Amino acid sequence: MDELEQRMVDKPECPHCHSTLINRHGKVDEMQRYRCKNCTKTFMATTGTPFARLRHKELWLDYLRCMLASKVLRDSAAECGINLKTAFRWRHRFLKIPATLKAKKLAGIIEADETLFAYSEKGSRQLSRKPRKRGMKASKPGRSAQDWVPVLMVRDRGQHTFEVVLPHVTTESLTRQLKGKVQKDSVLCSDGYKPYIKFCVKNELIHKRLDVSAGIRVLDKVFHIQNVNAYHSRLKAWMGRFHGVATKYLENYLGWFRYLDAEENLNENRLFRTEQHLIGT
Repeated sequence: MDELEQRMVDKPECPHCHSTLINRHGKVDEMQRYRCKNCTKTFMATTGTPFARLRHKELWLDYLRCMLASKVLRDSAAECGINLKTAFRWRHRFLKIPATLKAKKLAGIIEADETLFAYSEKGSRQLSRKPRKRGMKASKPGRSAQDWVPVLMVRDRGQHTFEVVLPHVTTESLTRQLKGKVQKDSVLCSDGYKPYIKFCVKNELIHKRLDVSAGIRVLDKVFHIQNVNAYHSRLKAWMGRFHGVATKYLENYLGWFRYLDAEENLNENRLFRTEQHLIGT
């Protein structure tokens, strides 16, 4: 918090109209409040950030420590001495930043594959369909949109990862999501799913197609999709502790795991500084 407040002192700017003509305007819970001369709106250093309107700032680092340990909501709430609803709200506020930290560039040997998550309306009071019983199989075979949500995973050998929840994996959706991210001289490894083939032809990429059903899992001893599939396995093992995630929050959890999987020597202070740094960029 001190860093956010110091940033406002060093580079004063209204988060509403971006004017630099601001004045101090009293305090709220010991935090400095400001007023913009241009748009006349009031704000604080946390306005427009995931920390806006959150109380008990002395507990934030403790809560981030729980998130780094991948603790479930009830355990996090008990450890920090906060309400379960507060723990839920904090989780998804703090996950807004990691969810955006996807790879912007993918190069070299790139592996692409999709994985499926069960469609879930967990926590919703009004379901759009009948709830599934625990352990109940999908109502339809294959990739029924009613039962499954496809997540495209693209990962290069430098461990840069990009993932996105898609209604359908098509040539158009691949082009839209990967535009400007895949370098022209890269090699894309995938299974024989047609959208990958068409995407590579359209974007003039070298494509290494793995025919897993025929037992062809590796080409030339180096081209495979084992890294991205191993990432799938780690992700789903990690997700298991939450006993199902609502589809509307799936992107947040994907970002959470990606951050934990990519970073070394993590602690709550480093995660907090990461969020503060990205807020200012």
